[in-house]
Amino acid sequence: MNGIPVARILGFEIRLPLSWIFIIAIITVTVGTRLEPFLPGDTQAISWAVGLAASLGFLASVVVHELAHAVVARRDGSETTVLLVQFIGSPSAVDVIASSPRAEGAVAIAGPLSSALIGGACVLAALVFLAIGSALEAIADGLLIVGALDLLLAGVSLVPAFPLDGARVVRAVAWARTGNRRSGTRIAGVIGKYAGRVILVVGFAIVVVSQELTLDGIMLGLAGWFLIASARSVDRWLILDDLIQGMSVGEAMEHDMATISPQLTLDTFASGLLDGTVAPALPVLEADELVGIVGASQVKAVARRNWAATRTADIMVAPPEMPTARPEDRLADALESLRRTHLDGLPVLDGSTLRGVLTRRSIAILLHARAEAQGTAIR
Repeated sequence: MNGIPVARILGFEIRLPLSWIFIIAIITVTVGTRLEPFLPGDTQAISWAVGLAASLGFLASVVVHELAHAVVARRDGSETTVLLVQFIGSPSAVDVIASSPRAEGAVAIAGPLSSALIGGACVLAALVFLAIGSALEAIADGLLIVGALDLLLAGVSLVPAFPLDGARVVRAVAWARTGNRRSGTRIAGVIGKYAGRVILVVGFAIVVVSQELTLDGIMLGLAGWFLIASARSVDRWLILDDLIQGMSVGEAMEHDMATISPQLTLDTFASGLLDGTVAPALPVLEADELVGIVGASQVKAVARRNWAATRTADIMVAPPEMPTARPEDRLADALESLRRTHLDGLPVLDGSTLRGVLTRRSIAILLHARAEAQGTAIR
């Protein structure tokens, strides 16, 4: 799982990508530079402090945005417990789908609604502070900036293109109208493609009208290009979803697998796991009983110099965090478990007997073989 764990809130582990370091720095510098000329006397420290507070406040509001999505999704039955808080959008917006059109719409709108409420509250509080007196101007400025950023986040999130929340709203509406989840996703992808084109054209028009490479025009153009590329990922998702229909875990799992014991140190197997010599995930057995699984993700979290001193038991994922699958289970359900848990593989059990391991590698091999048989291209 990418990101650094920073907190646990409402039962969710909050993780932040390293990109937040740069986002916080940019907001702090922007706000601090903007405020410095307007504050009386030698107030450089105050302006930078307000800038830092504003950036951290905005980060907290984005966390609330993602928590709103997660809490509503949990009420719908989602078992996700880890939230990777991106600056905007979710990389899993296409393949994470609620149980019904109503639930899909509720999950999608929860984030933008929370951002709009926070933004409105911050702007209102800023106006109140400004009315009270000049002594609170610095705080008011910080609140005003956080409020404006949150209102902007709410608005941008509702753009109808994946990976933004607006695309999930479109999918919910189209799903309800057509009665078909796949049709809803396809319609949302098409609308997202046109939305990206419109934004790209607007960015290009700004550059042409201004007759120079303005930052606004360039950023809009890049955003439009990104949304168009994301729309193509919807097409790929639909192809993969078609291929996976009707397939079982037993068809896709890796049968020839190595197993390891909890007492082994990483230096005895980690290199083979990382270079693909063995399966990307290895079941851990003790007295012929499955007690955990270790994948490349767990090994990468340990510095190579510490491999000889680290046992399998120290890093393995054990029940109840480790889901399992049965050979007869639907492959689509098992793939969702892999996505949700961010594991490199799922042990496949027939009763209590280990039959294999389902990995993304084994799924990819099967899907490519099926695509070739059907004459379908996967890019």
